[in-house]
Amino acid sequence: MGQLRRVRTGTLVFYYLFTMGAAAYRLLREPGAYNALLVVAALALPAVPAMVWRVCRLRPVLLAELVFDWFVFAAVPFASLFGAYDLIPYWDKILHFLSGFLFAALGTTVYFAKKPGHALDPADAFNAALYTWMFAMMSAVLWEIWEYLVSFSGADPQQVAATGVGDTMGDIIVCTVGGLLTACACWKYLRRGGKGRVGLMMRLFEAVYRENIANRP
Repeated sequence: MGQLRRVRTGTLVFYYLFTMGAAAYRLLREPGAYNALLVVAALALPAVPAMVWRVCRLRPVLLAELVFDWFVFAAVPFASLFGAYDLIPYWDKILHFLSGFLFAALGTTVYFAKKPGHALDPADAFNAALYTWMFAMMSAVLWEIWEYLVSFSGADPQQVAATGVGDTMGDIIVCTVGGLLTACACWKYLRRGGKGRVGLMMRLFEAVYRENIANRP
């Protein structure tokens, strides 16, 4: 534990020294509100794990903090401020690939944190794996929506102007909103035990459930 704590301390020292240099480099070359926000984000992000532990009343996990630090370093100070996206081919794809692992691990954690008893039961294998996969994909969709919205600020991380992805992103956004509204309706429906006012999507669910699921042995 002591050694891991020293490694994280050294990581943070390196992180902030590099970030300050990269921030000066970026702002001198391309001053603007977007790059200023990137600098603020780069300086603030290492504090996120501590905030999560406190808000969720969890014990700190140094390994998780260390992994988070290095991923943020690769994505913001090194890539966005220093310019690794232009220096290293497919750096953007590498980061998205790695984020899939990180958010999937977070999804698995959330699944078992919310499961009654929290036991690692083999019977959960399929459900936990599916939840993990969906969680990772959700993170990818939300990130792409964020990048698309950022394009309206003048920056164009998604290359909307060059590739014309507006229609695709519009489809993703409206689908995501529809799914979110249905998820909220499902939550209310189940919380009330299927009683009370039922919307269209839950009526559809009830019809399928009664005909195909309720009477199964």
